[in-house]
Amino acid sequence: MTNDVSRFTLYASRLKGLVILAVVAALWEVLPRTGIIDPVLLPPLSRVLARGVELLLSGVLVQHATASLWRVLLGFSLAIVVAMPLGIVLGLWPAVEDFVDLGLQLLRPLSPPAWIPLAILWFGIGNPPAIFIIFIGTVFAVLVGVAAATRGVDRSLVEVALTEGANQWQAVRHVVVPALMPALFAQVRVGLGLAWMSVIAAEMVAVHQGLGYMMIDARSLFRVDDVLVGMMAVGALGLAMDAVLRVAESRVLAWREGTTARELFAATRMR
Repeated sequence: MTNDVSRFTLYASRLKGLVILAVVAALWEVLPRTGIIDPVLLPPLSRVLARGVELLLSGVLVQHATASLWRVLLGFSLAIVVAMPLGIVLGLWPAVEDFVDLGLQLLRPLSPPAWIPLAILWFGIGNPPAIFIIFIGTVFAVLVGVAAATRGVDRSLVEVALTEGANQWQAVRHVVVPALMPALFAQVRVGLGLAWMSVIAAEMVAVHQGLGYMMIDARSLFRVDDVLVGMMAVGALGLAMDAVLRVAESRVLAWREGTTARELFAATRMR
């Protein structure tokens, strides 16, 4: 019975989202066709979709999307490999954090496009600068988020492990990391969004293939429909990857079901 209720709730929430998308799609189609919005600057949705199908069937869209996806996965994976363990170390050992905090706070505000000139000088044109930009655009945000979450781990949980004879590294592995899993998944999802934003910025100047390149090339030719197709492809790929992360999160963190405040509020009306 509980599974049926949760499944119904999931379908209802998706239906609400589809209603909003349907309204946006209708406005997108009607406003340019009635002249309220210049159709040159914003073509009707049907024309954009037709162009997307054309690019998809020709293989052009798949080629650009594959190039972007490969760069995102590589740069994002490198950022996660660095940020996750380092963030836990910084969150648990203040002496280590004191050494790197100043440099981290100086570098963190720099947006990914600010690194593009330096990346090109270091790596030239091609995949290396784009992957570097994705790494830089992701690693600092995930690192700070993981460190902040680690600082909030319940002290009593670690004390119990140490009292039972575990050393510090065993306590980290068996207590701190499991306690951090919800926050780690949240940071991965945030980092994935940043990775997509970074790859589009990098591909606009550093490579000759990818969705970012496709959009900047279309802008030069004033092909607004191609730009919009590229944007929709980025959104669709990001949505698909986030859905995979959601499924993984629901399975790894199945023990949280029925324990969150969100579920309590979802079951009651707002007062």
